[in-house]
Amino acid sequence: MISRSTLSARRPLVPVAVGVTLTALLASGVAWSATGSTAVLSVDGQSREVDFRGDTVADVLAAAGLSAGEHDLLVPSSGAEVEDGETVSLRRARELELVVDGKTKKVWTTATSVEEALSAQGLRGTGLALSASRSRSIPLDGLSLAVTTPKKISIIADNAVLARTTAKPTVRDALVEAGIVLDRDDRLSHARTVPVTNGLVVRVTRVRTERVTEQVAVPFGTERREDAELLRGETRTLTAGKTGSARRTVETTYADAKVEKRTVVSTQTLTVPVTRVLAIGTKARPAAGARTSSSSQSTGSADGLNWAALAQCESGGNPRAVNPSGTYRGLYQFSIQTWRGIGGSGDPIDASSGEQTYRAKLLYQRSGAGQWPECGRRLFS
Repeated sequence: MISRSTLSARRPLVPVAVGVTLTALLASGVAWSATGSTAVLSVDGQSREVDFRGDTVADVLAAAGLSAGEHDLLVPSSGAEVEDGETVSLRRARELELVVDGKTKKVWTTATSVEEALSAQGLRGTGLALSASRSRSIPLDGLSLAVTTPKKISIIADNAVLARTTAKPTVRDALVEAGIVLDRDDRLSHARTVPVTNGLVVRVTRVRTERVTEQVAVPFGTERREDAELLRGETRTLTAGKTGSARRTVETTYADAKVEKRTVVSTQTLTVPVTRVLAIGTKARPAAGARTSSSSQSTGSADGLNWAALAQCESGGNPRAVNPSGTYRGLYQFSIQTWRGIGGSGDPIDASSGEQTYRAKLLYQRSGAGQWPECGRRLFS
C-alpha cells in the first residue's frame, strides 16, 4: 500500500513532463516559422499563393506539385532565389499541329488560345479560315488546327468573269461562297474537291439537254440490174424510187447555249421508202463511125422529131453554147451529170453536133420531152 506522502512526492512529476512537451512543440513551431515562405505562383495566367520551404523557384514548384518541361516558360528560372511574397510565372507548352493551306507543321506554344497561338506564328490576318474558333482554349495535350489563307481566284461562268479573294479550302466551297449554283449536268474545269490555290481559274460550263420529236424523210435506195439490151453507159428506170417518212426523237446537248451534239434516241417508221430499180446497159457500143448511120436503129421513134427546132430554142443552134451559170452546155443544154448518165464523156460542147443529137435522143427515150421544160414542145412542131 502506497502512503499519502509517497503520492505527494510524485505529484510534481506530471506538470514537469507536460511542460517539457509543450516547450518542444513551441520550439518546433518557432523554427518552421523562421524558415517557411509564401510565393505567388501564376500558372498559365491563373495565380495562387504557395507556402514553401527553401529559397528557389524549384522549391516553389515542388511545393505546388509542379515541374517545368523543356518547352515551358518559367520566370524566374528554376535555380533563381525567391523572396517571401515574390511572384513565379509558369506558362506550360502545348504541341500545336498547324495545317496551313494543306501543309502540316508541328510547333510548341505557350499560348492558351487559338487567337494567341496564331498571333505568335505570324498568322494575324482577319481573312483566315480556321477549323476552330479563335477563342477556343488549347488543351495541355495539344490541338490540330487547319488554317486556310486568302487567295485570289477567277470564276468564269454565265458569260462573266468573277474575280474573288477567298479563304475557302476547295473549289466546291469557293463556288458556294460566290453564289454559283450548279446542277447535275454542269461541268467544271476542276474537280469540286481540288484545293484552292492562288491564281486558280475555274470555268463553269452550263450543260442542258433538250428532246424533240420530229417527222423526217427517209431516202430511198437504188438497186442496179444489168440489161444486155441497153448499150453500155445507158440506164433505164424500172421502178421509180419513193421517199419514205419516219418519226424520230432527237436529244440535243447544249454547252453554254451552243449545240455540242445531237443523238437520235428513237425512230418510228411511218411510210417505208420504195427502192429505185435501174437497168444498166451492158451491150457493146457501136464504133463511132457507124453510130450516125445506125442511129435510127438505136434511137427508134425519136428520129422523127424536130431536133433542129429544139436545138434552136435551147442554144440558138450553137453546139458550143454555155448558159451564164456554166451549168447547161451544148446544142441541147445538157448538164454534165445528165450527159454522162446517157453515156457521154468529157464536156458536151467538145462533142460533134451528131453526137449531141444522138445523146439527146437517148435522153428523150429514157425520160421524155420533160427534160426540156420550156422548149420540149418544139420537138413536135
